[in-house]
Amino acid sequence: MEKLQIVYSKSKEAIYLSHLDVIKVFEEALSRADIPVVFSKGYNPRPELVFAHPLTVGIESTGEILEVKLEEKVETSYLVKQLNRVLPNGITVLSADYVDKDKKNIMARVYGATYVITLLYDEKKFIDKSKKEIEKIKNDYKEKMIKYLEQKNILVLKKSKDRMERIDIKSQIITYDFTLDDSLEITVLTGSKSNLKPDTIMAGYIEFIDEDIEYNVKRTKILYK
Repeated sequence: MEKLQIVYSKSKEAIYLSHLDVIKVFEEALSRADIPVVFSKGYNPRPELVFAHPLTVGIESTGEILEVKLEEKVETSYLVKQLNRVLPNGITVLSADYVDKDKKNIMARVYGATYVITLLYDEKKFIDKSKKEIEKIKNDYKEKMIKYLEQKNILVLKKSKDRMERIDIKSQIITYDFTLDDSLEITVLTGSKSNLKPDTIMAGYIEFIDEDIEYNVKRTKILYK
């Protein structure tokens, strides 16, 4: 038996697939590609797939991970080609590598994830503005983001079943930086014990600046031990 780790992207229409949908997509793709997967025992045998961490519906990703057990080794370049031939539009296998089959499964080892958050500005703000003025408006949003993230305590509202409460998310942020286009690249705790979502971060930012602003989120990496 072999354990294979697959890294794939999720974009276009595929971002609206639920985690259960993605599981079914890969089960069908592995079958159609004639990959010799190991099946679970019992009344309803299923391919033994383990996903690193479910992705929220509506979010694009270039770094999703799943592990699958195979009955025997298959050349990875062939496997990638065959899977991409049968996978639906928006899901693309980027790489595949064999890993130590005795290690804990990938889901149990996940501790963090990196997201890129890009603000989507209201174009009305830029009417009759010079290039310099537009850059200043955008830079002001960036400076406010820095002030927001540099707070000693980052308190955001979180809704539970019975109540609304403020939680401090500061300790759940591992690191952050800005890309060349000034998008926020932020790495946060993710996994079974702690799972900070980008929407929670942005809800706090929107409250901090007292202004509603749209944004786009992409997950670029899942971190694991």
